[in-house]
Amino acid sequence: MFVVPVLALTFSVVLYVYFLKRSSAKPVFRRFVSALVGLAFLLNYVWEIGHCPLYTSCTYDLPHFIFLALASLADVIMVGLLYFGFALIYRDSLWIMHLTISRVLWLIIVGGTGATVSEIAHLSAGNWVYADSMPIIPGIGVGLTPVLQFTILPVLIYSLSFYLSNYRSGRSRTSVSSIR
Repeated sequence: MFVVPVLALTFSVVLYVYFLKRSSAKPVFRRFVSALVGLAFLLNYVWEIGHCPLYTSCTYDLPHFIFLALASLADVIMVGLLYFGFALIYRDSLWIMHLTISRVLWLIIVGGTGATVSEIAHLSAGNWVYADSMPIIPGIGVGLTPVLQFTILPVLIYSLSFYLSNYRSGRSRTSVSSIR
């Protein structure tokens, strides 16, 4: 049950260390990843609470809030893996500094596809059941909100994390634009 999350967390940590060692801007990279983790948890937790009524098991009580927090931690790991996966492809630990429409579209496609596959697996395993109010994507049979979660939030999280990690310390985009 916990094998996949442990492997995903391990892979995330290994990739973080890999990119940190190769970064010429270690403080910027550390701040970026710290902001990414914090924002990913916060925004995914808000999302999880917001779309909770679209599942049959939703209750707004302490045990379920804890469950949603654990789900949000799993989302943090997936947001990290998605970022580091693109960092491997682009060979750039701070690829978010060079965000283009093409990169945004690829991020949306990969995030949405991953969320769709994850939803299919979790629904097949009986891990959760949608309420009648869940909007379903026709032809695929998965909920719209979990797919939107990983098409919208990663772009927002990465962009805000970059902004917070650089502008919080008074740095401008131009002062870090040559860092890779």
